[in-house]
Amino acid sequence: MNYTFELFCIEPDDIKNEQSFLKALSYSDSLWKGKEPSGVKNSPNTLEQKDLGIKVKILPLDTEKMVTDYIETAFILNVSSKNFEEIEEFRIRLLKHLKAKLTFSHIRILKDDISTDIANQLYPKINEIENLLRRYLTKFFLQRIGLKWWDVSANSKMLDKVKLRKKDRKDEFSNYISSDIEYADFDDLGTLIYKQSSGFNQPEKALEELLLIDDLEKLEDFKNELKGNYVKYFKEYFREKNFEKLWIELFKIRNKVAHQGTFYLNELTRGNELYSELKSIVEIAESKIDEVVLSLEDKVALRNRSIDILTQENEFETEEERNTNILDSPKIVGKIELPEKRNYTHRGHSVLSEQELFDKLEKAEQMSSNQFVGLKWFVTQFLAEYNYSIGFSYSLINILSEKGEIVLYDVPAYGGYDIKAIKKM
Repeated sequence: MNYTFELFCIEPDDIKNEQSFLKALSYSDSLWKGKEPSGVKNSPNTLEQKDLGIKVKILPLDTEKMVTDYIETAFILNVSSKNFEEIEEFRIRLLKHLKAKLTFSHIRILKDDISTDIANQLYPKINEIENLLRRYLTKFFLQRIGLKWWDVSANSKMLDKVKLRKKDRKDEFSNYISSDIEYADFDDLGTLIYKQSSGFNQPEKALEELLLIDDLEKLEDFKNELKGNYVKYFKEYFREKNFEKLWIELFKIRNKVAHQGTFYLNELTRGNELYSELKSIVEIAESKIDEVVLSLEDKVALRNRSIDILTQENEFETEEERNTNILDSPKIVGKIELPEKRNYTHRGHSVLSEQELFDKLEKAEQMSSNQFVGLKWFVTQFLAEYNYSIGFSYSLINILSEKGEIVLYDVPAYGGYDIKAIKKM
């Protein structure tokens, strides 16, 4: 490939034509590494240094038609070479010479094949890493929090950005899939790892809860809840491997790729190193997802936050008003003790309390038709008949099971598969 570096050069102090410009370039030892260039036969206003493989051509420009300025001299300077490393280094030497030695008042880059080539090499790798982390976050949070993990993990800025993009970028895929993180930016993905605190994605909610704390024990519990994802979930596979520093460094390179910045060979080398390091971190973390277990406290905190965020008080005057003010709830594990004065709802359904769960389970067990109480039937049919939210019912059962207050067990069924059943300890 023949690489081109082309400049628009305006108004030096002492250069009046292309011949004087050519001499000013050819007499610089530092520009040519001490190897004198020569003229090119049958190519006027051209210099070539064959050992370096670099050719420079000067084209004078007519500036008389310029409306708002008076410019005596202007040139296009075209540098070409098949030697990538030599022309990559030559660019900065040339710019320093033009500005510091020849005192051109105005220099613009018209073409930079070197930066374009580096960006083209880096972009597929940056795109791959971005999608690897997006894949990991989707798998991790879905498996550890639930279907609506995005709503309790993304901050308000991310949520608003994604909502807007979902409206603007409707395509055929969006008719068939659930989408949210697909519309998140590169830096947002990193934030979900090392800065965000899932469950406390709304600072005003944290402040409200802080103001209600009245003893040191509750304050310590609150501090543990407030810890970011980097500490709570991603310490071993991300934080201890310096993920944040690496991700931010790649983010800066990624921005230059996106905005057509000037690139240097060392950035290509570093970009490839970051790609390899981050790919290894994410792939190892994904292989260990099943080993990450949320603490009981984390589950309780996440359920508290999800109910705060995804439910609302039952203050609708009509059924129509209720049905137009609805939000989905996540099937996350956890527990919450609901204040008696508030009636939390989800799609017009109530959020099940512990006592209500025990009462309804006892009633289901006493039904003469039941040899056991199937978990799915109990939640999706029996409790649903009482207008209890299915997602929050599952999450409460999961947390009570972990606390040892409810037993989930398998019952052999026809066809060689088991039915998951539920009973009180």
